[in-house]
Amino acid sequence: MTNRLSEIRWWRVTWTALTVYGASFLLVFLIVTAYASYLAFQVRGAPDQTMIQAFASQYAPWLSVISLILFTFLGTMWLARFVRTDIQFHGLVLGVIVSLVNIVFAGMGAFSLTTLITTVLVIGAGWLGGRLSTRV
Repeated sequence: MTNRLSEIRWWRVTWTALTVYGASFLLVFLIVTAYASYLAFQVRGAPDQTMIQAFASQYAPWLSVISLILFTFLGTMWLARFVRTDIQFHGLVLGVIVSLVNIVFAGMGAFSLTTLITTVLVIGAGWLGGRLSTRV
């Protein structure tokens, strides 16, 4: 196992994990901002803050989970272009790192069933991205 861990390209995996998490956060931010802009154009002025907060609290948690899973999968596919050996293991490690970053920043110490399911799905997306990349 230590031999496999020493073959990981840690710099590339860590950079990809931070990029995946940042892209997921940015996508959710842009969607909420687009909704606020839509409301502002609709009323031709300042939008209703309660409507924006209701939208963000209702949709942002699901959007963040879906985008995190999707970007982890795509990040593993991108990582496979630079890693020629053991792509599946690199994808698994990427999923674990993205999950840890998500637990640290989003969870803030509160570990719930939703966090556990998100963690499993993100790790699975990393593994699946590596698995599908080996076939290409």
